[in-house]
Amino acid sequence: RMRGWFGALLVVSQLIVCAHSYMSRYSCNTTESIKQAQGITSDDEFICAPFVNYTAACDLDDDPALGFNPSCNNTFAIQIMANFERALSVYSCKEYSRIWTCDNCTASYKRWMCSALFKKCDTTLACPANFSRTQDRAQPDCVVKTCQDVCYDVVRKCPVHLDFRCPPLTDLREYAPTDCNNLERPPTSPAP
Repeated sequence: RMRGWFGALLVVSQLIVCAHSYMSRYSCNTTESIKQAQGITSDDEFICAPFVNYTAACDLDDDPALGFNPSCNNTFAIQIMANFERALSVYSCKEYSRIWTCDNCTASYKRWMCSALFKKCDTTLACPANFSRTQDRAQPDCVVKTCQDVCYDVVRKCPVHLDFRCPPLTDLREYAPTDCNNLERPPTSPAP
């Protein structure tokens, strides 16, 4: 039974990472316009409210593997977090780390998930309202890459049994070490 949750969590994490292979047409949308389009009336309903307060690059097409569009999708984000929390609940977080708690792990994962589903538009460039990526680029210039630390924060703070992985530091297709989207938050600190 526990192995099923881990497998499901790994599949969901891989779906988020691999979903970008279909993404080719983007539109920049404010957080308010995303919430309005999805019928979200308060920050309490928007799962990424603590992290996403910027113009997001939302894909315009459905993911053929999923049958819907996970990009900038609050309902999908809520489902991912519910699955993650179920997988994490089988652990005693105190047994795997003396520094990090399950709350630290959950917050790090949520931050990463929000960065994956709500990519940041680079509003410093003169990007058109709708833009596309080229075949040789993982992301167009108008999309700010997520900071590598956002991904590696999950690896540091979550039990190794969750099998969460980040790309190698030399793989800069989706992540960057500097000039990147840190979700406008300072890095999290260890639990007291």
